[in-house]
Amino acid sequence: MKISKVAIGATIAGVMAVAAIVIILLPLQSAPITNIRSTESCKGSASCFSGTVTKIVDGDTLDVENTRIRLALVNTPEIDEDWYGEAKSLTSELCPVGSKAVVDEDDGQTGGSYGRMIAKVSCAGKVLNEELLKADMAEIFTNFCATSEFRNEDWAREYGC
Repeated sequence: MKISKVAIGATIAGVMAVAAIVIILLPLQSAPITNIRSTESCKGSASCFSGTVTKIVDGDTLDVENTRIRLALVNTPEIDEDWYGEAKSLTSELCPVGSKAVVDEDDGQTGGSYGRMIAKVSCAGKVLNEELLKADMAEIFTNFCATSEFRNEDWAREYGC
């Protein structure tokens, strides 16, 4: 069996085209965290990134990619308390699994809490921390007003910081 140089060239070109497509599409599969730093989205100097919401844990805790986030300055009911389900549902509604979130880590609490990053989270242009307070699904967590970089934001001051 004799293979022509044209056939070999076409095969090599096909393999290279497939390899190029794989190289281009491979990063899209894992929805990577994108570090961002802009005056519109982020404050301070701590971590700031955008990524995909992968899990809603409860009203004030969610996962963005592989990072567990505890919302800064807000406290929602725990699983054994009234309104737990409603608070978790509102978080799911505002930042549904699969949606894009912008996470701005609190400069005043970079040590985190129980392995969670403390942050302000925005989805579809709305600050989740603020929306939970507005809907009466959360209370301001005054224990951290003195240290949080978000203490002077309108929503934090309006609700008691």
